[in-house]
Amino acid sequence: MPKILIVITKGEIGGAQNFVLNLAKKLKECKIEALVGYGCGDYLKNELKSAAIPYFNFKWLKRTHNPLANLFFIFELKNYLKNNNFSAVHFNSANALLGAIGAKLANKNITTIFTFHGLSVLDENYQAPKIIKIIYLLFFKILLLYVDKPIFISRKNLAQAQKIKLVKGGKIIFNGLEPRNLNFLSAGHAKNYFEKKFKINIQNKYLIGSIGRLVMAKNYEFIIDIFPEILKIKPEAALLIIGAGEKRKKFENMINNLKLADKIFLLGEINNACQYLKGFDLFVLPSRYEGLSITLIESLFAGTPILASSVGGNAEILDNSPNQLYEFNNKKEFLTKFKKLATDKNLSLSLGEKNLNQSKKFLLEETFKKYLKIYNK
Repeated sequence: MPKILIVITKGEIGGAQNFVLNLAKKLKECKIEALVGYGCGDYLKNELKSAAIPYFNFKWLKRTHNPLANLFFIFELKNYLKNNNFSAVHFNSANALLGAIGAKLANKNITTIFTFHGLSVLDENYQAPKIIKIIYLLFFKILLLYVDKPIFISRKNLAQAQKIKLVKGGKIIFNGLEPRNLNFLSAGHAKNYFEKKFKINIQNKYLIGSIGRLVMAKNYEFIIDIFPEILKIKPEAALLIIGAGEKRKKFENMINNLKLADKIFLLGEINNACQYLKGFDLFVLPSRYEGLSITLIESLFAGTPILASSVGGNAEILDNSPNQLYEFNNKKEFLTKFKKLATDKNLSLSLGEKNLNQSKKFLLEETFKKYLKIYNK
């Protein structure tokens, strides 16, 4: 029977963290020993504790470019593995991947696995000088020498990784969710929660919503910037964004400068935010880059109509749905498709039903089976 150590850099709310949490819960359910290692952040720790899943906080696992901190983490993990028996270590973030060196230095015949939850700096839409991208490419190529099994969560990410010669190949395993754990509130109850909790008036509003960190990757400046055009199409529209992050102040300034403080609301982090998805008339995801978005998959299960940028695995999640995808940062295409979704109720209803049916392709059981095969090898 395998014993798995799952490692991720940050323990805050996020898609990769929820992937780790769901996988750890499934391993526990199937009576397979697993422990989750993480750096900073309390969200993951609290959720793991609640589920009675063992965890370990690595002192030197941080999101940092500090070479000393990274070196200390390599040896911290090596020593941890020397003192504990694991058959496989599954890494889920770039800084955590440094631990693959420590896993091999432990010299205990441990299988190392790395899941690419997107390509980050190496993505074609990531804005960075060419030299920075070259440095990151070399960084990953070196670390992947210590990885036995590279995993990608979308076909597009794998194809791009092959194009830039990051990998020759890799296995694709889609993220999956457990339907019985998705307890959606009705549209009415979700809207009542937003009104009472945040003291906002959204009665009779066409509610556009999104869940994601307020960071460059999620590209929320796009939707804020074009919201005056959205209001010309749908005057009763309002936008709710659930999430926290470094760009909050910038977005608040944009909203105030556009005089949209009564139309766009930044709600901050909300635990189990997906339960409110049915309260949205439309879920939007204007991302600059993605792996395979957990929140987009949750929206499928909620049966919510979607409008998302065609980056990363978004097209794979939406089965290339022409009415629900637009070219990254293409304002004209976004507004054209938004108009169809916002004014054609029958289209929205049919897309919601289609999304609910599409959700069957993203079941945690299937994800788990594929990872278990890798853990057992």
